[in-house]
Amino acid sequence: MIFAKKYRVLVVDDDEVMLLLLERILSKARYEVLTARSGKEGIEQAKKFSPDIIILDIMMPGLDGIATVLKLKSIKETNSIPIIMCTAVKEDEDEIVAQNLGVVDYIRKGPELKGLVDKIGRILNK
Repeated sequence: MIFAKKYRVLVVDDDEVMLLLLERILSKARYEVLTARSGKEGIEQAKKFSPDIIILDIMMPGLDGIATVLKLKSIKETNSIPIIMCTAVKEDEDEIVAQNLGVVDYIRKGPELKGLVDKIGRILNK
C-alpha cells in the first residue's frame, strides 16, 4: 500500500483568530499545520521543522512579513521553502515587493482564503 506524503505547512500570523482559522482550514485539507505568532518565531519554526510551504502575514509587529521573507531567503536551510503572503491590506506595492523577493503567491484575507488550499496544492505538486 502506498501512502501519499503529508505536507507540512507553517502559518505565521500575529492575529490569533486568523491563525486558528487557517489552522482549521489546512488541517481539514489534511495538511500537518505548524503555527507561529511572529516573524521571529516563524523563522525559528522554519529552521527547526523544515515545512514544505509557509503562509506568512505581511503586517506583524516587530519583524514584519517582508523582513521575515528577507531573513528566510538568507538562511541556507529555509531559502528554498515556497512562501505565500497573506494579508488583510490591499496594497499593490506590497504584492510587487513580495513577488520581487521570490514569494510564490499572494492572497488577501477574506473571501480569497477559499482558494488557499487549491493554491497550496498547485505549488506543492509542481
